[in-house]
Amino acid sequence: MHLAVVTDDREGFAEMVAPALGLTGAQALQSPHALAGTVDQLCETIIERRERWGLSYITVGADAVESFAPIVARLAGT
Repeated sequence: MHLAVVTDDREGFAEMVAPALGLTGAQALQSPHALAGTVDQLCETIIERRERWGLSYITVGADAVESFAPIVARLAGT
């Protein structure tokens, strides 16, 4: 994952980083290279991407490891 952030302001974060990616905020949220949102939103997005693209493993940067722990705990074994 090039960009992985747990945030309560998914759309605001996407709008902030999208120009650097050459995308709109909506496109950034749909990109398979980025994840942003609450724990619930991220779990839902990861499951959707697994079903759509068959992605069963993702990696996040060292700066996101702790914030993604609840997501790993929730999705482990699913």
